[in-house]
Amino acid sequence: MDVSSIAPTPVRRDHAQLDRERTDRQRRLPGFDQDAVAAARVLVIGAGGLGCPVVQALAAAGVGYLHIVDSDSVELSNIQRQPLFGVSDVGQLKAEVAARRALQLCPSMTVETTNRHVDASWILDFFAASAPDCVVDCTDTFASKYLIADAAQLAGLPLVWGTVLRFGGSVSLFEPDGAHLRDIFPTTPQTLESCALAGVLGATTAVVGSLMATEVLKYVSGLPTAAGSLLTYDALSGTCTAFSTVPDPARVVPVDLSAHEVPQVLLDVREAPEREESVKHEGSLHFPLSQLSDADGSLLPATDVPAELLSLFESVRDQRVGVYCASGARARRFVQAYEQLASEYGVHLTAI
Repeated sequence: MDVSSIAPTPVRRDHAQLDRERTDRQRRLPGFDQDAVAAARVLVIGAGGLGCPVVQALAAAGVGYLHIVDSDSVELSNIQRQPLFGVSDVGQLKAEVAARRALQLCPSMTVETTNRHVDASWILDFFAASAPDCVVDCTDTFASKYLIADAAQLAGLPLVWGTVLRFGGSVSLFEPDGAHLRDIFPTTPQTLESCALAGVLGATTAVVGSLMATEVLKYVSGLPTAAGSLLTYDALSGTCTAFSTVPDPARVVPVDLSAHEVPQVLLDVREAPEREESVKHEGSLHFPLSQLSDADGSLLPATDVPAELLSLFESVRDQRVGVYCASGARARRFVQAYEQLASEYGVHLTAI
């Protein structure tokens, strides 16, 4: 007998039936509203170490609409902690690859992408146009995190925030009328390093990203969230600790995003090999911080800087200059040391 003649006839199933089967286990959870999840609109900013597990979890859970924002392309060093990407994706835009992977997990969802770095000139209009129920900050610099937190508060949007480094990370959900990122970190931590310099365990980013996605799903499905708490995860001790957070009555609530005004010029103070090996902003100036350091690593006083730095300040006279490095630590040192000197040329320095 021809085996093909007794093969079962394929059953055609619509997206709704497939979604019901695919999300069956979470539909059984008490208090979990899958219909609300399917109707939710979530904006994910950053498709890197945190963004990948967030996008993966939200798509698998059946979130109806995702908008992924990221300006970077996939690099080989990303794959260790960004499981949406493979070797064949190197060189492709992260947001586009992440969107394709999300649709493979949930073909019925809508995914949009923006291949652009967030800045103050358009983020509020973008929030209004995309109309998300929740914003997820998966970026990796505090300059971006402060901008997104301020913008979310101005737009009246809940923000799920996370950060990761080495063997640990932190997660919180900031509601518009509750505690804000600046209540926890009034200013950028001076000792902050980047994952590129300090390292990060890929499995740790997966844990922290999953915690962030869990907060999103709890929020959109109507379950109690971690709002009012800062969750910290330590992979080495295997512990997760919650700290209460409250609004600081002395904190000045932003009325606009002028504090995040986009610089007219970018100045890279990383070393030359770093600049060659990783993303550099097109048209940015370059002045390695090592050229301003003495033998013990201290920065030269403003009176002793090389003439090349003075020439640089002269070339950008009366402009706003954003100083950047891998983590922000060297940029802040540069600004602190030479802000007054730059002002003599009408140059306003900001660490970004």
